[in-house]
Amino acid sequence: MSQAAANKGQSLSQIVSDARLTRENITLVGKSPAKLVGLFLAIGAIGIVLTLVGAQAIGLEYALAAYHVGVMGVLAICLGSLFWVMLFHMFSATWSVTVRRQFENVMRAMWLCLILILPIMILEVASNGVLFTWMGEAAKSDPIYQHKAGFLNVPFFLLRLAIYFTLWLTLIRKFWVWQRKQDETGDRWLTNRARFTSAWGLVVFGLTTAFAAFDWLMSLDYHFFSTMWGVYFFAGAGYSAMAVNILITRGLSAMGKMNGVVTVEHRHDQGKLLFAFTVFWAYIGFSQYFLIWYANVPEETSYFLARKVNYPELTFALVVGHFCLPFLIMLPRPIKRSGLAITIMAAWALVIHFVDMYWIIRPMADAHVLHDGGSPIGLKALWLDLAGIIGVVGLFAAVVARNVFTGPLIPLNDPRLPGCLHHKNYV
Repeated sequence: MSQAAANKGQSLSQIVSDARLTRENITLVGKSPAKLVGLFLAIGAIGIVLTLVGAQAIGLEYALAAYHVGVMGVLAICLGSLFWVMLFHMFSATWSVTVRRQFENVMRAMWLCLILILPIMILEVASNGVLFTWMGEAAKSDPIYQHKAGFLNVPFFLLRLAIYFTLWLTLIRKFWVWQRKQDETGDRWLTNRARFTSAWGLVVFGLTTAFAAFDWLMSLDYHFFSTMWGVYFFAGAGYSAMAVNILITRGLSAMGKMNGVVTVEHRHDQGKLLFAFTVFWAYIGFSQYFLIWYANVPEETSYFLARKVNYPELTFALVVGHFCLPFLIMLPRPIKRSGLAITIMAAWALVIHFVDMYWIIRPMADAHVLHDGGSPIGLKALWLDLAGIIGVVGLFAAVVARNVFTGPLIPLNDPRLPGCLHHKNYV
């Protein structure tokens, strides 16, 4: 027997004998997801029904904008989770093994995002553009649209949607099939396959995520353009996905699970990455704003003016709530190691993530009303905005909860698991 094989056998025997890896600690054995999933489904259903009511009472454009905020928010979380899974495989991140399964459980909800986005596309195409005004007849005579018509046309727009989801779902299926097979067989070479796929998968992810952000967010105002937009959306995706992962692992810890498996050391690393993406989002957001302000191109500056003038509260909330306060609060080392503090900051990160999506999408409903000669309602229909977001989030949470309950909470036979169990931070 080779020395490598002997070492591998010793590592596996250590895993088998480790008291932290009992079935009671790393599975939700004996616990049914029915009540929790049912609760989330009920919340989601109520939110969707209220959104439909709001479409009749207030206007289709505002209801659709609220729903679109929710869909883009959860899509970003799924994409961010896929990113973290591939990144951890790519760099053989030993510390991440025991928290990676919850990223996998979240990314597996991507199929729901596909189902949720279809009503938006159907309504937009059928109505010649409610939020996506470039689909309307009025845009056809606009010189700016004419210049972009080769890219912004309905057949190509829908084809790109199909391509994005096909690639994302294919990557997700590959990683999940390999992980479950490794759980059952202990085949360590599946880790190498995951790492190899991550190498090209990250390139595919980067391109598709950027163009999806161009299609479903930036093209809402087809006059506006920013080459940094894809990175801006990605920064929010990585940020929100890490926040959700922290909340899930902390929730499992509160249920008495994963004791000694996800420790203060892993929590510290989660906190460091949440902090890093707080700074990264601010860096990209400020850089984008500064370059547009400096260039002073009307098609670009009007985008920010509409939001600063009509939604000053949200603009201020993003500056302070997405960067200033989280940066100052999370800078000290003890905060990132505190279970209560990091849970609060993760919950706040998730809220501010949807505020960001709202700041991007909601003004387009006002633009549609103004175009038709009406008066924008601003923030007066907040109940409708919350209903649209909560409805989508409730359905998403139900799917994620179901995924968490139906399998081991960690990758059982990952070859890096022994190192992960003994992980320690020195900085």
